[in-house]
Amino acid sequence: MRVCGVICEYNPFHNGHAHHLAAARRLSGADYVVCAMSGPFVQRGGPAIADKWTRAHAALSCGADLVLELPALFAVRAAPDFARAGVALLDGLSVVTHLSFGAENADLDALYRLAAPESAQQSAALRAALAKGLSHPAARAMAMGEDMPPNVTLAVEYLRALRAAGSAMQPVPVARLAGHHDARLTAMPSATAVRLALAKGDVGLTHCMPPEALRLLLAALPRPLPDLAGYSSVLLYLLRTTPPDALRQAYAIAEGLENRLCREAFQAPDLTALLERVKCRRYPMARIRRLLTCILLGFTSERTQKHPAPEYARVLAFRKSAAPLMRRIQQEGRLPLLVKAADAPRGELLGLDMAAQDVWDLLSGRPAHRDLTEPLRILP
Repeated sequence: MRVCGVICEYNPFHNGHAHHLAAARRLSGADYVVCAMSGPFVQRGGPAIADKWTRAHAALSCGADLVLELPALFAVRAAPDFARAGVALLDGLSVVTHLSFGAENADLDALYRLAAPESAQQSAALRAALAKGLSHPAARAMAMGEDMPPNVTLAVEYLRALRAAGSAMQPVPVARLAGHHDARLTAMPSATAVRLALAKGDVGLTHCMPPEALRLLLAALPRPLPDLAGYSSVLLYLLRTTPPDALRQAYAIAEGLENRLCREAFQAPDLTALLERVKCRRYPMARIRRLLTCILLGFTSERTQKHPAPEYARVLAFRKSAAPLMRRIQQEGRLPLLVKAADAPRGELLGLDMAAQDVWDLLSGRPAHRDLTEPLRILP
């Protein structure tokens, strides 16, 4: 049995994702495609625009066989931690033979060169660039002497995670057909472009999203779209009432940033203004958004250290034809397969997942505890 894993967010699912799933299945020769997908909050920092069940259903309708939730504690992390957790989840199933990912550069040899341990010269160049105030991704690109857009960075981290885990999963890169932040609505758009269009009320997306994915999205899309700015009052309250020292200790914030955050929280009228006041070359917007999301969800450094990797594989959606795959995971997997959250043991990690969903639902006007009531999405 060949099984291809994909680490994803589908925020939202579009033609580029459908292209990747088809290419991943073809290039790996997979009998099944398994997705490890972020839940209510995503890696860029902030809430997904649609609930995890809708996004999982879209993935099933467009080529996936089984969709699992990447626990929220790992979904809202920088690229190295995000990649390690996704690889650990798929590898823990004990059945995944391949790992496919999209990247602007799909040359596997080139990606392996970028994923190699840094030389002493590169390490020195990285430290020098960081000392000049560059963000870690920018400093690393400078030290490597290579352009490293976000998905190349993730691809490199997937390769490093595979090596660190001693995983036998074979990497299958697929060339991305759109830039990560390209705002144009093309036939192969970026998720950024689709989100921008939806935020403006443009639902004429038939040329850039599979029909079923678009139908599912529009039927479930909250209005206004969920965004981190929707938690302005909560986050400003937390920053205005938490001493900087306590904030730094709880979230392992780089020294100095905690003072800047707390100081600007007393000046900014809302979260959008706060982000603009705090961001700089050293602390780019995505890093600050992730930090604020961790503060919102209570993802402290103590909790991240206590839970270094996923501890279960929770099912969001599956095809009935994937029943043999699920039986093998239940028999051979190193991680328990959770099919019904209501029957699962209440560990801290699952509790954090459920709390994150409850926080997401604050912006969508939905009741709490949907993790216990929302049915799995099952297709023939």
